[in-house]
Amino acid sequence: MRPTWHLSCALALASSQVAAQAPAAPRDVVARAVAAIGGEPALRSMRGVAIESYAVSFAIGQEETPESPPRGNVSAGRSVTDYARGRLLSAIEVRNVNGSVNRLRRVTAGGIGMAETDGQLAPMNPGMLATFETDMRRYPDRLLLAALDNAAALSALPARTFRGRPHAGVRYAAGPDTMNLFFDRATGLLTVIETVADDPILGDRRTETWVTRWQNAGGGVQLPRQIDRFWNGRLQVHSVITAATVNPETADSLFAIPDSIATRAPRSSTAAAPIVVTLVELAPGVWRAEGGSHHSLVVDQGTRLVVVEAPLGAERMNAVLDTLRARFPGKPVRLVVNTHHHWDHAGGLRAVLAAGVAVVTQAGNVAFVRGISVARKTVNIDALARRLGPARVPVPAITGVADSLVLGSGGGQIVLYRLPTAHVEGMLAAYVPAARLLFVSDVLSPGPTLAPVGSAELVTLVRARGITVERVAGGHGGVANWADVERAASP
Repeated sequence: MRPTWHLSCALALASSQVAAQAPAAPRDVVARAVAAIGGEPALRSMRGVAIESYAVSFAIGQEETPESPPRGNVSAGRSVTDYARGRLLSAIEVRNVNGSVNRLRRVTAGGIGMAETDGQLAPMNPGMLATFETDMRRYPDRLLLAALDNAAALSALPARTFRGRPHAGVRYAAGPDTMNLFFDRATGLLTVIETVADDPILGDRRTETWVTRWQNAGGGVQLPRQIDRFWNGRLQVHSVITAATVNPETADSLFAIPDSIATRAPRSSTAAAPIVVTLVELAPGVWRAEGGSHHSLVVDQGTRLVVVEAPLGAERMNAVLDTLRARFPGKPVRLVVNTHHHWDHAGGLRAVLAAGVAVVTQAGNVAFVRGISVARKTVNIDALARRLGPARVPVPAITGVADSLVLGSGGGQIVLYRLPTAHVEGMLAAYVPAARLLFVSDVLSPGPTLAPVGSAELVTLVRARGITVERVAGGHGGVANWADVERAASP
């Protein structure tokens, strides 16, 4: 009998251990997190929160080289959020890496928004307003309550280990707020909010937002005192909350938007604005593809077109390519030049490669461009991802320029020069000799005034290369006369 008794006890013990280790239902995981930060009644009684914080925002994609650490802007400020009426005030002071200081105030109320920058008021654009509204919905305490109320949107995820600690996983599938939530098994606290989105450079951009150092903020409610956001493992924002107050005073004056702004303020929208590309002729056979904040240079080389700069993303670059197909039927774009690696100027390169067009870039950026071409894409499977599928169609050529490169001959000839600049390592400038035109991005953005440093860098380049320039066209801004550039460069 004794062996049977021992076997029965062993089976009972094993059964109890399995039951103890069985994962909790997703809603129970969320309910435990709600209890851990004060409980459902306390969270539902919250009318709002006031926060004082400082943050370092790292400009990923604007580094000195693709391998360099991103530079950080330091900010400090205060926000007041009125949960009951969907209103937000945010006031921060930003100290930029170049030493300049910006004072920003953002107000959302009544479904519209206002942006104040260094005292200048303007209606908040629909995309920015939508971002603020999304952020308010995703405050950790609001997010947990929303998940608690929408159990049908919850499903279990495999457990994950973060920073050496086991976490329970819950998927919250709620349209635009779909995300993965991970909870510390020891404390029950929400620790990581994970989303995956499409990115023109990274392909799948996995964002992990860490909410840690939960502390009492009054009213029996705990709020996180540190929030860190990572893109594919790289720290993008580090925020520390120095003070948090539950149910602060929310006087209407805090959220006032003058009538002069309110009457022009649009409602929020996540829809992309229509992309309009206009070809502006700069010289015979030379155009600038304009529209919005970023421009490209287009040069006719007889049997082909060459485009300098593929900015922003696939939508913008495809609009440029479609415009050129319509304007020049039978004359394809065969080459696109990338001036430098900064993401806002390289975001269209994947669309270029997907169209079978070769790319030229500065030699130090070749590996970066190749990385774009093979980035994992599951959120938005594009033409290049399909090319790299079972057929394994080769990616078009990606060529590096160490110092200079001549493209074509005659009136459509382009000469690429490496441009030494404090803005970035690995910059190319494009010179069209027949038009005596120099195209540059970021180093100089022609406008009412010309930056002395960028102007001086261009003057140094032109004198060192012994070329004659009459005008400078920018990847941003307008077109400047060379005489004005020389004057701006003079001490």
